[in-house]
Formats: sequence, structure tokens, C-alpha cells
Amino acid sequence: MRVIPGDAAARLGRPEQAAKFYKSEANRGGAGAALHLGQLIDQRQVSAATYGSALTWFREACKLGSMQACHNVGVAYEYGTHGLSKDYVQAQAYYFKAAATGYMLSQYNLGSLYANNHIVPPNDVEGLKWVMLRQMSATRDPVQPLSRWVLQDLPDHKRRLEMRLSDVQLWEARKLAEEWQPTGSGADR
Repeated sequence: MRVIPGDAAARLGRPEQAAKFYKSEANRGGAGAALHLGQLIDQRQVSAATYGSALTWFREACKLGSMQACHNVGVAYEYGTHGLSKDYVQAQAYYFKAAATGYMLSQYNLGSLYANNHIVPPNDVEGLKWVMLRQMSATRDPVQPLSRWVLQDLPDHKRRLEMRLSDVQLWEARKLAEEWQPTGSGADR
């Protein structure tokens, strides 16, 4: 993992100092710095009045290639936080950007949107593909905190999607998942 100017100050419990470093690095095109600045603001460790909104920095970090930041913007749209109205179309777009690189958290949330019928028009084959992909990602990264949850599928996303599909559609979803390859580099997959 790349060290970002400001990380040492953050580890030492100096969020103001960290924020100044992050803002400087973010303004020079540092995706990780923009993400970290957004997180400091989101956690109310530094003032949004001084540094801008967390959402602004998450969007900037996403543009600069941070898949975690794209995911955070997707969450904001899905749940209507950071002053946004709920917008599943926008949530889907941001989740897809990160999920397409292999970012498991976004694969999880994208599959959930499909399973919960928040995507119009519905596409249960595509939804099952994302659920399968997130489970494959969880198997490859079992120490990721969400991996156990994904593998257990406590919300029953996979079963709900499978129940809505024919045998041919189930086969198609499995084939799509098996043949899927990540796109782009995903700076922080």
C-alpha cells in the first residue's frame, strides 16, 4: 500500500495536520489523499466548513481512480446521505464503476440492488452474476471483514435471485460469472 503524505499525522492523532497534507496531495491528483480527506470530514475529525464536503472529496477521489471512493459515492446515493436524495440509478453507476474492477464491496452492493429489485428494468441474470462474483472475491480474500458476511449470504440475495430464474437463466448467470474479467486497474481494489 502506498504511503500518502498525511498518513503519519493521521496515525499520530493529528487530523488537522493530516487534512492539510491530504488536501495538498489531492489537489495534485492524489486519489488516496482525496479519499482520506473525505473520510476525515465524514468522520467529523475535521471541519467541512474548512475543507469542503466529504462527498466532494469522494467524488474527486473516484474521478482520480479510487474504487473505495466510488463505492462511498454509491452508498451516499443508495441511502440518501451527504445531502443527496436516494437515487438507485446513480448508486448503480458508482457501484458498477468499482465492481467492474473487482472491488468486492461494490460487487456486494450491486448484487443487493438487483436482488432487492432496485434496478429498473430488472435483470436477475445480471444480479446473480454480481452475487456470484462477490462470493468468488470473498473466497479469494477471506480476511476482508465483509467476506464472511458475503459467503454466508445472510440477506439471501443469491437464493432470491435464483428462485426468479429458469434453469437456462441460471446457467447463463454462472457462465457470465465464470468468464468475467475485471476492467481497468482499480487503484485500491
